[in-house]
Amino acid sequence: MTEQDNSSQKTKLRNMEKRTAPEDRNATLEFKLTHDKMAAFISAYTPAEGNGSTLSLELMKAELERSGIRGELDHDGAMFALKRSAEGKSIINVALVRALYPQNAVDGQIITDADLNFPVLPGMEFGRLSEAVPASPGKNLYGEEIPAEDTHTPTPLDLAPDSNCSLDAETGKLTAKTYGLVRITDHQVSIEPLIIISSDMMSVKTRLYPYDCFSMRYDLGAMEKVLEGMGITRPLQHVVGQTAIKKARETGEVQEAVIVTGTEPIPGQDGYFEYAREDKAATSIGTTGEDDRVDFKDRGVHPMVGPGDVIGKIHPPVEGKSGEDVYGRLTPPPGGNPLEIKTGAHVAPMPDGITYKATSTGIVHFQDNTLAVKDVLETKGDVDYSTGNIKLEKGSVHVNGSIREGFTVEAPAHVVVADSIEGSKVTAGGDVEVKGGLVMAGKGVVKAAGIITAQFASNAHIECGDEIIIKHEISNCLIRCKGPVSALGGKGIIQGGVVTSEVSIEANEIGSEIGVKTVVGITAKQKPNTKLSQERDALRARLLKINSAIGQGDDESIIKGTPPAKLEQMKQILMLRGRIKIKLKEIRKQLSKELNDYYKSLERLSIRVHRKIHPGVEIKIGGKTVQISKPTARMKFRFDADERTIIATKL
Repeated sequence: MTEQDNSSQKTKLRNMEKRTAPEDRNATLEFKLTHDKMAAFISAYTPAEGNGSTLSLELMKAELERSGIRGELDHDGAMFALKRSAEGKSIINVALVRALYPQNAVDGQIITDADLNFPVLPGMEFGRLSEAVPASPGKNLYGEEIPAEDTHTPTPLDLAPDSNCSLDAETGKLTAKTYGLVRITDHQVSIEPLIIISSDMMSVKTRLYPYDCFSMRYDLGAMEKVLEGMGITRPLQHVVGQTAIKKARETGEVQEAVIVTGTEPIPGQDGYFEYAREDKAATSIGTTGEDDRVDFKDRGVHPMVGPGDVIGKIHPPVEGKSGEDVYGRLTPPPGGNPLEIKTGAHVAPMPDGITYKATSTGIVHFQDNTLAVKDVLETKGDVDYSTGNIKLEKGSVHVNGSIREGFTVEAPAHVVVADSIEGSKVTAGGDVEVKGGLVMAGKGVVKAAGIITAQFASNAHIECGDEIIIKHEISNCLIRCKGPVSALGGKGIIQGGVVTSEVSIEANEIGSEIGVKTVVGITAKQKPNTKLSQERDALRARLLKINSAIGQGDDESIIKGTPPAKLEQMKQILMLRGRIKIKLKEIRKQLSKELNDYYKSLERLSIRVHRKIHPGVEIKIGGKTVQISKPTARMKFRFDADERTIIATKL
């Protein structure tokens, strides 16, 4: 074969190779849109041929543009398609494009898994504070705008001042600083503390829940850091607190417990006047206490004296012992004041300056720190048919026996009875002192502007302006007293009847084992502010009259409905109405403050039981009532102004 033939053969072979080699073709994609035009999926895929462009991010973008789809390429979906393609796997139905959905307005909120009806604990991350998000429209894959459904102006959520929690500015995490409940008020987040210090700073009270906000158990130890941060140094009452938590878990109900207590100061003893010892039974009226000492306030005895008799002497005050509040600060004890005596009629001081003697015959009176010997009518025996009723215009009565049933004794000063009062009417401008008892059988009445003292009282009606001291037993009596009522000597029991005081009631025992109904109460009344009440009523009447004439609508509505000729007059009336409303608001605020002050004053009053209180007893303070359902030892009942209820604590 010649060289020319060989060359021709090679040309033919090259032409055949060109005709059989594949054409260069880029990879292609076809897309399918969802019905809402918000996403595009790969519906067909043809791989590249020859030297054509293979599947890539750039090719995907180009194919989308060719298809008229305007959405941005979904990077994650695209990378997934590339990976599957490289592995020889199908990429059909892979989403490559997602449209922009509309954004509804969203208020700031706490994102949390916690149940915020339960408490948070110090150091606990209880949620994340999300920012407010304004509304914005979306766009489908053809570039058509989609409006948001909720376009209100979103309200941000911020931390309140003194919120008791912290906010991480970067992460939005919220962390509690105290034990309490998360609250959102006026678009501000705060934690309401559940640890409350009493107004006298002598106790710390808290509310204890079965679980925390993440349904986890907790113990009282979680409070220690909180109390330490509050500056409280007194020890935590773990037994009381843990018992309350246990009960909360058993019952599912929130429990209140006092978890820290201070120590009350022991009052000092003021200087007092002690009667001289009396040897004669006829002049030994009443009973003496330990060491033969008789305190006028506690026992108020008015002995008979004659010229030259030593009446008694002054003792100096005794200092008390300081207490400690929950912050560990010492609380000074009250009392310990010296007694200063003024000498009245027929009394003279002796050279030592603290002992006093009588210069005339009569009854000793000790009132307003003035010691005097005053006129006295003395009976030889009982007040009965032999004496008749006794009614004095001045002075005192000393009965050397009993006042018998049906008889009357009235004296502008004191009535002193050596034995008993039996169903009679006794009225004294000063004190009534009975060495025996008041055996009234539901008849008569004993009234005194001063102190009433006796060994016992049965079925008696007693009204007292100062203090009632019954040593042994008050049984089925009706008692009203402006000062304290006490039954602390011997048995010291109050059972049956109704006993009320405006200050305090104190006894060793109240009620009986058989459940006799016994009512004891503090009846201190709120002093009415007559001037403010009258001013309030007058303003109400004026406001009612104005509203009746012009209507109760708002100012703007009334102005719109007023004829032009009367517009100026109407504006003046509305200004007057506005001033009346402001003044009424101020008066209501003042009256509310006075009511709160009254409730606060009730907190200083109490009913104390030193041994036992029985079922059947009703405790009344501040218009509230507590029924005693089981025997309880050593209790103190007082009014809580914040809760407006009666609370009981152990003595």
